[in-house]
Amino acid sequence: MTLMNRDLLIWLSSIGITRDAIYRRIEEYYGDINEIWTASEKSIKNMLKNDSIAESIICNRNVDYYESVKNNIKKHGINIITILDSDFPIKLKQIYDPPRVLYIRGKCNFDIPSIAIVGTRKATAYGRWAAYRFASELSEWKVSIVSGLALGVDAESHKAALDNNNHTTAVLGCGVEECYPVYNTKIYNKIIEKGCVLSEYYIGTLPLKYHFPARNRIISALSDGLIVVEAALKSGALITADFALEHGKEIYAVPGNINSINSAGTNKLISDGAKILLNVDDVIEDLKLKYNLENKEETAIENSHLSVEEQKIYDIIKLERINIDLIAYKSSYKINRLSPILTILELKGFITRLPGKCFAANINKKKR
Repeated sequence: MTLMNRDLLIWLSSIGITRDAIYRRIEEYYGDINEIWTASEKSIKNMLKNDSIAESIICNRNVDYYESVKNNIKKHGINIITILDSDFPIKLKQIYDPPRVLYIRGKCNFDIPSIAIVGTRKATAYGRWAAYRFASELSEWKVSIVSGLALGVDAESHKAALDNNNHTTAVLGCGVEECYPVYNTKIYNKIIEKGCVLSEYYIGTLPLKYHFPARNRIISALSDGLIVVEAALKSGALITADFALEHGKEIYAVPGNINSINSAGTNKLISDGAKILLNVDDVIEDLKLKYNLENKEETAIENSHLSVEEQKIYDIIKLERINIDLIAYKSSYKINRLSPILTILELKGFITRLPGKCFAANINKKKR
């Protein structure tokens, strides 16, 4: 049995071959990738100059192995698209080293406007707030949020998209059958329902350190622009920014405290020419050059969705201008539990933060 080219891509991917350079070498050496299935062991070793990769190809070059691959993919409910398929994202085809195979859980939409939001895993309260804010405001325009499902900035970005019933894509540096990191499993499950989780790595591939820089090129490629929220001078977020620059994408950086390690990278991006991001309107105006974005609908605050906790706190604040300590007393919530609820209410437009740690309800305002 000879495998068709699409099957060969999946087979090669399953044995750990993801680098575009190897695929190019096979195609250049044999003229067509399907020759690798019947080529002699000697020619494979001569062609690759890498004993471990050559041995992996030779040892797993049989129908039984490929059938086990297909069964494994089916068992985990994973969809596959290859670079030979018509629904493979055009944005990925346009980069120098596109993945040849994508493993997907959920429903992807590669044709809608999308912005990547990345940053440090050890985000400050400011970084988490900024990521959630910008992802929420972009979601009001139905701009898909792309990120890497890591702790910190990534998680807040995905969460904001989900909270606003918006599409979001998580790109992993491991197999998609399980969540990494495990801490974000709840977000991972919701993304599969409302967006998609994807990876170029086959089922069971571990989240090895060197996978993540490669993963970052996909985050950049799938997006129309990149927002860097918080990043140290040496960080994965800046690697993503390098890819975005290579891919010709607009880079937006959120300014931060000059004394903060987490802002050193973003502030340097700004000094190097990235757009300073103070308002989401800058991103929207750039996206309008490529897409016909619909205006945000005005929705009365009273008709907006609130969680039980958010409603409880809002009901307290709408009665009077009130200090955070008094809110804590009336709600019986500790400050560390109350603060993120207040931030969400503020982001949703329900309340306004006032001097002196006071808050007031926006009862008569409309949310855009």
